[in-house]
Amino acid sequence: MAREAVTAAREARIAERKAEKLAAAARQAAALAAAQAAEAAALAAAQAAEAAAREAALKAEQEARDREFAERMEREAILEAERQAARDARYASRKARKRKGR
Repeated sequence: MAREAVTAAREARIAERKAEKLAAAARQAAALAAAQAAEAAALAAAQAAEAAAREAALKAEQEARDREFAERMEREAILEAERQAARDARYASRKARKRKGR
């Protein structure tokens, strides 16, 4: 009977050590999984920020192109108006000379 009690106590100690090792391994696996999840979340956030920055840069470039186009159209319209005014002035001058000659 004493021998059985010693054997049972020994087996209980062995089982307790195994349980402690398994619990430590589970804690380590949980910590690793949490670290990996945090790293994945940080990576996803960085990628989202990068995509938002790219989108903002593209939008700014498009706005700059639109502004440049509008300025160019405005310059061309001003030049055309100046040309038209010069033509009108020449025409009016010719008309005035013709009338004066009559």
